[in-house]
Amino acid sequence: MLFNLINRRYTKMVSSVLLTGLLSACANTAAIPSPDKVADQQALEQAWAEFYIALGNVEQQFRDSSIYQRDPQHRIEAYELLAGITNAAMSGAIAGGDGSYPHFRNLLDPGKRIGIDNPDTYYRAANVSNKDGENVYIITGNRGTTADFLLELFEAANPQGAVSVLDDNHMTFDADGNFSVILSKEQVAGNWMELPQQRQDLIVIARYTHANWNTESAGNITIKRIGSEGVASQPYSAVALTERINNATSMVKRQGTFWPDFADKISWLSENTLIAFRPTGDIGILGQYNSVGHYDLQEDEALIIKLPEIESDYNGLHSMNYWAASPDWVNKQSSVSWGRNGQAQAYKSTDGYYYIVASPKDPGIQDWVDTSSTPTGVLMLRIQSGVDDKLITSTTPETTLVKLSELRQHLPVDIPLFTAEQRKQQLTQRQKHAAQRYQTW
Repeated sequence: MLFNLINRRYTKMVSSVLLTGLLSACANTAAIPSPDKVADQQALEQAWAEFYIALGNVEQQFRDSSIYQRDPQHRIEAYELLAGITNAAMSGAIAGGDGSYPHFRNLLDPGKRIGIDNPDTYYRAANVSNKDGENVYIITGNRGTTADFLLELFEAANPQGAVSVLDDNHMTFDADGNFSVILSKEQVAGNWMELPQQRQDLIVIARYTHANWNTESAGNITIKRIGSEGVASQPYSAVALTERINNATSMVKRQGTFWPDFADKISWLSENTLIAFRPTGDIGILGQYNSVGHYDLQEDEALIIKLPEIESDYNGLHSMNYWAASPDWVNKQSSVSWGRNGQAQAYKSTDGYYYIVASPKDPGIQDWVDTSSTPTGVLMLRIQSGVDDKLITSTTPETTLVKLSELRQHLPVDIPLFTAEQRKQQLTQRQKHAAQRYQTW
């Protein structure tokens, strides 16, 4: 018994000594990391510091801009934009991954409204990459019933000008609207998008655009890298995370100069008018046309926008502030789709035109853009897919500024009145639609 007790104490002592030695050895090993790991960690820490410095610089650029001085509301909205940019950088460039195991996330949603966002469009995005030229991705999903659907590939750090585009007019679907698309360096048969070999990370964006919120719904979409099936992921590396943080910093820096400049250019236009339609070009969808203008409406004023019937997949009009962010469009009647021979949201008059009224107070007609959130702001019109280039670029929307009390005198007699109860139902439908569209929001 005494022997057993001594043996147990000896064993415990030896175990303790061995454990202490093992921990000491581990500690000594951890205390002397390789020079490469030290450099990688320092680069990571520096990248994180530079990201926050960039955010501070953008804040100052916003505060120094003419738009910040415009009115108290735009000073508040400058910080909303800054928060949205930070959110997008964190959730996308940094947390969105390096493309090894991609997933589609909500690029924008009702709480993140930036970058000339369209209330009619459901935006989703996934990070991809092709540094060695060997990566191949497959996107699968369902077309849904929206008026327009397309995929675009952008550089993650500089999302200006699409690298490649594939829209629904150039895709094949099965009888139920299902599809698959290959992203690769070399072209393949079927639905294909070029995935160039380059050092820059890339982002693929899916846009489902609704013309009628009551009858249309977006489909589903998923993405995977070929060869990742059943393969466990590797731990994060300092080098990979540093690259993603640097991408986020580049995005943030670009926002600081782009949006104040964008707003200044719009403010040079004539007030309460809209320009002729022109190609969106590098700042939006290839094949899209837009018309833009800015307004300044008093409580007793209304701006009538007269629009012709235009054959295209989608036409929409919405308001936004000078920072290019939409108002709370879920709970505000701040957008109207039109065209499609009266099958979109707007009422088509017997004279063949659409009349949409922008005003801070309810004008008592169906097609209203509520400007009460932003007394001075911007109107954006978009036309997407299937439109005649010569016809649309020669079209200028007509605008008429009137007293709200005299509105009916300037509208066709067939445009019906719209009651307060109808407006409540209209807004309720917007809220229901948004809840269905954003299941993760």
